[in-house]
Amino acid sequence: MELRDKVAFITGASRGLGKNMALALAAEGCHIVVAARTEADADPKLPGTIHATVGEIEALGVRALAIRTDVTDEASIDAAVQTTIGEFGRIDILINNAGVMGPGKLWETPLKRWDLVNRVNVRGAVACCRAVLPHMIERGEGGVVINISSIAADQGGGGNISYKVTKHALRQLSEGLAEEVKEHDIRVFALSPEGLVVTPGTMYHRLPEQVPAGPYVEHPDAMGKAVIYLCSDEAKPLAGQHFYSRPLLRERGLWEDPPASQ
Repeated sequence: MELRDKVAFITGASRGLGKNMALALAAEGCHIVVAARTEADADPKLPGTIHATVGEIEALGVRALAIRTDVTDEASIDAAVQTTIGEFGRIDILINNAGVMGPGKLWETPLKRWDLVNRVNVRGAVACCRAVLPHMIERGEGGVVINISSIAADQGGGGNISYKVTKHALRQLSEGLAEEVKEHDIRVFALSPEGLVVTPGTMYHRLPEQVPAGPYVEHPDAMGKAVIYLCSDEAKPLAGQHFYSRPLLRERGLWEDPPASQ
């Protein structure tokens, strides 16, 4: 897929990974819809707004649109998708990035918190797919859906089971949905950082001294580069699979790890 003048709808793009992926796509000439809830800085631990992200994207010479979107609210998602189509006439790429976590032991975690993690991380992705896919199918020009998973799905998960479960579910969602839409030339992937990307969201429940170091920490550029690759025609045969960002890029000569001393 040639990205110039394509349109990407990205949830949770006011900060962190979502913002990084948005900027990476914008640098390739893709127009961006920043679909998230934050319109004003309210929590000092979570800086970034949909409007600030749009400003950075537009500085790259493409169009961008900030739409306040609550992925737990189907009507909000549907309205955001219709606004996007009205503004740009198309959606070529959907990135389901919005996510939350609710750390705590299972028996100490209120069900309403467990439900919230599921509503944002899984139900939100499903609702966005339901809103965008009929448009992609009707246009008949294919498309790409990328569901953002996590290395947490492959880890022990103690103390954060709800997050682990939802991130694994996104991989299964991607595999099954890819089968359902392949006849329409739409590809679906699950994509995870290989390690921890230090963002306001990932550090929200950590103390400053808990910031890790070494190869487990992933530079945010890796996810952006991986998204660009998955949107390319070369990635078409890979639909339905889950990938880790840096291994995906390393295998194709698109990523070089810095020296161990850095």
